[in-house]
Amino acid sequence: MKKCLICTTPVMFLKFKCQDGHVCKTCYEKVSLNFSQTIKTKTKEELIAIHQEQSQSSAVDNFEISRKINQLVLFDDANKQFCLPNHMKYSGETLQPEFYPFTAIKACRIEEHQILKEDKDKSKKLGTIKVVLNLNDGQAITRNIWLIPKPIQIDNRTYQTMMSLAQKVMEELNQTKEGVPTC
Repeated sequence: MKKCLICTTPVMFLKFKCQDGHVCKTCYEKVSLNFSQTIKTKTKEELIAIHQEQSQSSAVDNFEISRKINQLVLFDDANKQFCLPNHMKYSGETLQPEFYPFTAIKACRIEEHQILKEDKDKSKKLGTIKVVLNLNDGQAITRNIWLIPKPIQIDNRTYQTMMSLAQKVMEELNQTKEGVPTC
């Protein structure tokens, strides 16, 4: 029978694979940062370090997800906080999850950059999309949530879907800032 690399409890059917073995669901929740990241390439030592760090963090323990926008932004309406999980895919850099009070939101906007690419017989419009979040939690902070980091065609369905998701993120954050959360 296989055992969890972190807490050594026996794991049967529900287990999560990492580089050195398997992890139980309870430990996976902590080491995957609330199910926002995968652990397939992480070693046992890396997972134990993340587990210890997460166990010490009271912000994570007190944070209860009441609503979310995909894995981009998580909200805790009871404690009036939100979390940016900072998954590498959306943040564009390696960051730990960040927790802020609703009052820290100062502004939120969508930045769309478009370029015209000329091919031999046709030209295409390519674009990127990110949501820029301006925060003030004792100091001015700017965070980017990248929805399309590398240019793709703007008439592509994926581009249109990500643009509507960016608008949803912006609307939700602006409503939260004003104290009118939606469900």
